Amino acid sequence: MKKYFVVACLLVSSVSFAQRPARTVASYGDKAASISLGMTSSALNIGGRMEFSNEQGAFGGYVFLQTEKKDAQVPQILSFGGHSLIKLVDASNVSAFIAPGIGISMTKMDGADDKTVVGPSFRYGGQIKLPRGAGALGLERMEIWNWFDSDSVGSAAITSAVYTFNF
Repeated sequence: MKKYFVVACLLVSSVSFAQRPARTVASYGDKAASISLGMTSSALNIGGRMEFSNEQGAFGGYVFLQTEKKDAQVPQILSFGGHSLIKLVDASNVSAFIAPGIGISMTKMDGADDKTVVGPSFRYGGQIKLPRGAGALGLERMEIWNWFDSDSVGSAAITSAVYTFNF
């Protein structure tokens, strides 16, 4: 009798496992992460951001690095901070967003000492969602402003390709 009971329990549990939907790379999850890559006058820029919720106005953080290109007068920038993601469009196949925030940036130009500055940031972009929940691919533009240091770069605008996935 015990053997039949064990076999019945195994069969019932295997049926419940069989009904579980297949999970794709980024089909579920409350958090979103993005990786961006681009160039500004042949100066490489790379960044990442993360939102801690899928809701409208979700808070998140970002980190960004742009390499210096002296010939083209492109400063080196390392920036990190926080933002609030506002979804303008969130359809089944496309999304558009803005993300105002504030951050700390370290800027360096022409071999001078780097300056640490504080100011607002603004990010906006659009993405096409990939099939089967594999994330989204698109373009975004990030703008960083310096409010308090007159010896450093006043603002910087960077355009990058971006890949976003949920987890």
